[in-house]
Amino acid sequence: MTKYFTIFKTSFKQESKTLVNSLLSVLSFIVIIFIFKQLWDFIYGKNGGGQLINGYTLEMMIWYMIMAEILMYSLNARRVTSDFSKDIKTGRIAYQLNKPYNYFFYQISHHAGEILWKLIFLIPAALAMGLLLLGPIANFSAAYIAPILVSLLLAAFLSCVIYGSIGLLSFWIEEATPFTWIIQKLQMLLGLFFPPEFFPLWLQPIINYSPVFAMMSGPCKLLADFSWDLFLKVSISQVAWLAIFTALGLIIYRLGTRKVTNNGG
Repeated sequence: MTKYFTIFKTSFKQESKTLVNSLLSVLSFIVIIFIFKQLWDFIYGKNGGGQLINGYTLEMMIWYMIMAEILMYSLNARRVTSDFSKDIKTGRIAYQLNKPYNYFFYQISHHAGEILWKLIFLIPAALAMGLLLLGPIANFSAAYIAPILVSLLLAAFLSCVIYGSIGLLSFWIEEATPFTWIIQKLQMLLGLFFPPEFFPLWLQPIINYSPVFAMMSGPCKLLADFSWDLFLKVSISQVAWLAIFTALGLIIYRLGTRKVTNNGG
């Protein structure tokens, strides 16, 4: 476990050298938040502050969207998939097989360091934008901060594991990034743009028991309208899907490396 923490710290230090890129990403994040605020202002109308749409006030929707954008910006999904895919397609992974670590965990630890670095910039920017555009969250307590941060980190880590597992499919297919594109679009459609309550009743349970809830809509709902029951539900979903996709990633990795070994590298 210590070696993966060392990989995590090394990645974090490397990201600290990309300060300019990080600040430009935050600037893009701020612009997106402002644009979506104008869009939802239009949807809710002049008296949007007191109007409910599917159980969400305008303020709740914007805070939901702010958390969703934090999660989208914290992880470059295509880069995660691409890093796995490039190592496999170029054969570089063959040199990793005799290293004193698991390649799958190595890559996840590496990208986890990048995620933490981005969150250090995104979270303050998100809070500043939210407070500037909306003011404080109604009925918010300082006791909610820790569980929301835990949920945010678990969601980002789960996304990293999922997109890393997709990258491992390059052992068998030429290009894995189209699968990343599909998952990203589902994540955006079913989690970023609209909460589950905005979809038909028959679809809502499917979303709430899917990975999208654990990696996107669940944590976003916590910031918009926190409750301890919801936190428990989101945490169980995140831990369960994290265990499933970690196991799946390890299985794919083991089968893939066996294929490499049998074919002589």
